[in-house]
Amino acid sequence: TLLIVVQGAGENYLLPVDANISSPSDLPGNSLRLVDMMGTLETIPSRMRIVVLDACRNNRPEVNDAGRGLAIVDAPNGSIVGYSTAPGTEAFDGDGANSPYTTAFLRVAGEQNLPIERIFKQVRVAVNEATDGKQTPWESSSLTSDFYFFGDTVMAAARNIDRVASANASAS
Repeated sequence: TLLIVVQGAGENYLLPVDANISSPSDLPGNSLRLVDMMGTLETIPSRMRIVVLDACRNNRPEVNDAGRGLAIVDAPNGSIVGYSTAPGTEAFDGDGANSPYTTAFLRVAGEQNLPIERIFKQVRVAVNEATDGKQTPWESSSLTSDFYFFGDTVMAAARNIDRVASANASAS
C-alpha cells in the first residue's frame, strides 16, 4: 500500500494515497498518526528502528492546515527518523523517477561500512547541492547502536555492547 504523510493541526498523519480526505476532520478516522506508529515501534523489542519519510510535499493543501511540510516527531529511544526536508518546508519531486532525496539516499546507503549517521549527513549534502540549497534533509535521532545498511552491523552491535559493558564495569 502506498502512503502519503500530511500535517494537520501540528500532527503528521499516514494515509493511503486513495484516501478520500476533504477536510482536517476526516483525518482521524482515515489515517494513522505518525506519533502513534512510532509509539508502536517503540514497544517492539529491537535495538534499532529506522523511519525514512520522503513525503513533505504539501500535496493535500485542504488537510495541511498547520503550515507547510511536516512536523518533527521525536525519535523514541534507539530510533532515527529521516525527513526529506527541514520541518515546515516542502520537498521537491525532482525530474527523474525518484525525488532528489530518494535518489541520494539509494546511492549513499549502498556504500559498504558507512554508519547510518554519516549516510544521512551525505544525503543532506547531496540533496542540498541537487536543489541549489532549496532543500535540506533533517533527522531526529536517539540511536544507541551502530548501524550500516551494508557492512559490519553485527560486528558494530557487538562493539557497542562491549563498550556499554566496559562502561558499566568501570562505574561499579
